[in-house]
Amino acid sequence: MEKTGKGISADVLKWIAIITMLIDHIGAAIVEKTNIILLPYGKILDYILRYIGRLSFPIFCFLLVEGFFHTRSRQKYLCNLLIFAVLSELPFEISFLGEIIVGFRNVFWTLAIGMIMMMLLEKIKERVSAQQNLFFILIVAACAVLAQLLQTDYGAVGILLIFILYKTREDRKQQCILGAIAMCYEITAPLAFLLLYHYNGVRKQKSLKYFFYAFYPLHLLLLYWIRALIV
Repeated sequence: MEKTGKGISADVLKWIAIITMLIDHIGAAIVEKTNIILLPYGKILDYILRYIGRLSFPIFCFLLVEGFFHTRSRQKYLCNLLIFAVLSELPFEISFLGEIIVGFRNVFWTLAIGMIMMMLLEKIKERVSAQQNLFFILIVAACAVLAQLLQTDYGAVGILLIFILYKTREDRKQQCILGAIAMCYEITAPLAFLLLYHYNGVRKQKSLKYFFYAFYPLHLLLLYWIRALIV
């Protein structure tokens, strides 16, 4: 997409995503896991926190797709996602599940599978002309099934959203409409596309790249520690 001076930059979107994610996880890891949920208006507080947090995932998926097309090395990008998927697994499990359980996996796994999917789709575009749509369907379906079997956060729906954002990238209006439809099962998630519609293509803060990666496991550990103090 063409860069403009108006609108919302990738850096602003990243901050919105991590702040709304933090708000969401305060609800999931602290309010829902302590007696706070039993207090007057505790459930209302939890609903508010979780509804605000629903904006984060669509933004992360959108940034993943944009990063896919702008990164100098897709292999390195994928490697970073997998490294932080592994590093985040323990903090994820103890924060949300309260114990180590081999099963439900953090969102980095979903993003990594989405990255692999886009890499495969690009290879198909380069080498296959006939029956391209069939190969597209098979690749997307296989990645969606993999995410579902691994029980990654957002699972097959997350992979479908990434595919929609990838496939419609050249048409921002269509991208946002179809993305909002895909996420409409979560009441407030479609609101994220009001922000994404105004993305201006500007990307600046490369120095903070690893901060955004590290924030995920670090904030989960912090929330776990806070919950331990409360309990």
